[in-house]
Amino acid sequence: MMEKTNFYDELYSKKGKAAMRPYWVYDNWFKLLGPVERGQSLLDVGCGTGLLLKAAEHRGLKTFGLELSIEAIKLAAENSPNSEITQGEGEHLPFADSQFDYVCCLGTLEHMSDVPKGLNELVRVGRQTAKFLIVLPNDNYFFWKLKKINKGTAQRDFEELKTLAEWKKMLANAGLEIIGKIRQDKYPSQELKIFAFKNPYKVIRRMMYKFIWLFMPLKYTYQFVFILKKKTQ
Repeated sequence: MMEKTNFYDELYSKKGKAAMRPYWVYDNWFKLLGPVERGQSLLDVGCGTGLLLKAAEHRGLKTFGLELSIEAIKLAAENSPNSEITQGEGEHLPFADSQFDYVCCLGTLEHMSDVPKGLNELVRVGRQTAKFLIVLPNDNYFFWKLKKINKGTAQRDFEELKTLAEWKKMLANAGLEIIGKIRQDKYPSQELKIFAFKNPYKVIRRMMYKFIWLFMPLKYTYQFVFILKKKTQ
């Protein structure tokens, strides 16, 4: 745990608020949860710099965050000052059973040392009527596949990668049911500025990247965005 904590403390200390994506990304993800009522509660596990908490706070929700990195918690407290943010591990959530109306985990579950246990904890703290927003990486991501071909492996520190079928099976085994369609995380292509360089080769390369992303099948996408609920008992 200490090695991982030091890694993220250094990351957030060095990059600050730039360590995570801009606010509009988290605001758009929050909207996937649908209409919310003021006073409802939301937990973001691995809340980072607190931008999803900020989106929820702006809509009148009671917001709670859990984060491993103290440096990230400092930033999250600035972005979402009314949120209650706790330091801890996702495998041991310091919250009661069935406490939250919304439980979110955006690109954090796969970094836990015990992924199934972390997922079970997410389910445990959600109400029976809760909605879950979970973002998970794809082991079949097209550009990681190219790296494996060219370099033999795609190195991903502190991260467990799975295919879409494998994630769906794990989510189902934890008692969750997918609501609606599974979405692609398209931010890597959205942030790409095609004409950021004068070099024609780089411009063409980025145009090709954008084109591939436009037509990339879900099977080969970067990350999956799931909206889920508990299975009916």
